[in-house]
Amino acid sequence: MIKLFAALGLGVTAGALALANLVLYDTPVDISPTAPSAQRSAHDLKAGAAGLPTAADGTGFAETFERPLFTPTRRKFVPVTDAGLPAQVAAAPALPAQPVASAPAAPLPALLGISINGTGAQALLKSAGADQADWYGNGQTVDGWTVASVDKDAATLQRDGKSTRLLLYPPVLPAAPAGGGDGL
Repeated sequence: MIKLFAALGLGVTAGALALANLVLYDTPVDISPTAPSAQRSAHDLKAGAAGLPTAADGTGFAETFERPLFTPTRRKFVPVTDAGLPAQVAAAPALPAQPVASAPAAPLPALLGISINGTGAQALLKSAGADQADWYGNGQTVDGWTVASVDKDAATLQRDGKSTRLLLYPPVLPAAPAGGGDGL
């Protein structure tokens, strides 16, 4: 008798679930964008803008998107212009000054990426004025610059006895506080 009630209960439950499935099958789903979240970023709260709407994204994660996961500084990557390439030049021992006609400085290639694997390290370099970048390993030459070494975050190039270190992630200068010098 208990088995009969258990089987009857399971049958009724399965029938109810099948009926609910049929009803939900024909129900339309609203996929329109959601309203902006009431969550405010820490920056908005500090600025006293609690009554203003958040960023254009409706997720409420504005602060999260401002801090990219794969950037060491966790700040948005701002590409450096050709005029402001952070090149650290270590010159060879100083020779006595001789009058030499000054030649225009050779443009540095831009460091776009680094690949390190079991066979060695390579740097993705883009020549000045080129549309395309290529991979270069130790000892290879690009625009007259020879790749001396490739590290995990920089590549060292040499030309005419001078060494230049190109950083993959240029240092970010701290922004001046808005408002006044007191931080308010």
